[in-house]
Order: sequence, then structure tokens, then C-alpha cells
Amino acid sequence: MKITRSVKCTLRFATATKRKRLQTIMVEYARVVNLFIDRFWTQGLPKKAGLLKPVVDLPQTWFTARLRKVAAREAIDMIKSARERDGEKASKPVHKGRRMCLSSTIASLKEPKDASEFDAWLHLSSIGEDLIFDIPIRFHKHWHHWQSRGRRLESYVVTPKYVQFAFEIETGAKPESPQAVVGIDTGMNVLATRSDGAKLGENARAAVERVRRCEHGSKGQNRARRALRQLMDECARDLIQDVDCVVVEALRKFNHKTKLTRRVGKKMRRLLGAWAYRY
Repeated sequence: MKITRSVKCTLRFATATKRKRLQTIMVEYARVVNLFIDRFWTQGLPKKAGLLKPVVDLPQTWFTARLRKVAAREAIDMIKSARERDGEKASKPVHKGRRMCLSSTIASLKEPKDASEFDAWLHLSSIGEDLIFDIPIRFHKHWHHWQSRGRRLESYVVTPKYVQFAFEIETGAKPESPQAVVGIDTGMNVLATRSDGAKLGENARAAVERVRRCEHGSKGQNRARRALRQLMDECARDLIQDVDCVVVEALRKFNHKTKLTRRVGKKMRRLLGAWAYRY
């Protein structure tokens, strides 16, 4: 079984000239994609293997045939996505020039030569008008994590702010699905909402409020915390009856930087602390 994971690397190390040049390409790219969308929306979707010169020939653009073919493929994907999502009510999609989905025929990742302060160069070529340039890339912890676990794909999503890389990860054989599976959404007001609609621990908010009202570290707060955990234990016991597998979201970093950035008020921060979501 294989999964795909993506990593974003910033473009802030590129010079102003290169960023301006990239923006010019993206504006023209959006225009070309929209031209193909207009054509395919009325004339029907061709197969990607059939994107030959008669199909991708657009005399009103300075793009090469390679890049026109890439734009035509993205137009096909956008139309398919719109029709699969909305069916007969689908409206014609519009490319807004915020990103380009480039293949290995246009972009490639190369080792640095002279500039040792960068980890790699994103080499762009076959664009048109003899336009060739390199964009400096610095890797980070997230990149090295997926690089060590999988194979990097030769596809690139380029935006004015970052480049997105994709990694294919091998996870082994797909496990057999259990007979009785239930999904759980955990919350502060209701401890567990099952995928079949059943709710467990609907009085959880009152127990959390009781913990919050008590003085921190007091005996009363310790009793309130034990009562909250007992309520969680009872819900967990009722939850696993006649169930082979429980799928629950991973709750973490709820309090991360909430006080530093002032995004959450003092009362809500105390509620999050009293919730005991880790337990």
C-alpha cells in the first residue's frame, strides 16, 4: 500500500528578479489553462495521451509545446474535478493563477554547485522565449523526514511563495478491515460522538467547568479531575461494547501558543487546561 505526502519549501531566498519572472509565467499560465478550459468545456475532454500538437497548438501564447501540454492536463483535471464534485450542476472552473502544477518536462531538482548555502536548485526550462532559470531551495526537518521514508515524485506545485514536493511512501500490505468499525469525534461538550450518531458523555461540559472553577492544585480540583476521568472511563467502557475497531482523532497541541499570540481568551485557555484531552 502506498500513500503520498507533501512538503512545502519557501521561495523567499529567490531574488526579486526571479520572483518577478516567475509571476509573469504564472499569469500567462493561468490564461493558457483558461483557454483550454473554454475549449474542452464545449468540445469535450480529450485523453491526456492524445494531447498532441493539433490539440495543444495555441498561436496566441509564447509558451513551448511542453508547457502548453502541462497546462492542458491541468485544465482536464480541473474540469473532471468540478464535474465529479457537482455533477450536472457543475459550473466551468477558472484558474486564478495562484499555482502551477509542473511535471519533470519543465521542472527538475538539481544539486547545488557554487552556492553552498542552498540545498538544491529548482531548475525551470522549456518555458518559452529561451527562458531558463534556477530557484534556490533550502530543505528543512519535514523534508528530511519524508525523504528518508519514501521516494520523491517528479512533480512540483509552484506558487509565488513556495514549491510543494510530493513523496510516495510505502506502508506495506493493507490490513484487513475489522467487521465492526466505529469512528469517534471527541469534544468538550460531548465526550464522544460516534459515526453512527450515538453520543456518549453529553454532561462532560459541566464536569470540565467544575474543574475550571476550583482553585488550582486544591483538593476540590483533584476531586473534580477524578470525577471527570471517571466519566471518561465510563464512556470508554460503553464505547467498546460490540466494536472491533475504534478510530479516533489525534488531539494534541491545543494549548500551543494560545497565550503568546492572544488568539484565545483566558477563560477558554483555562477550559482547555481543565478538559484533559490527552487522557
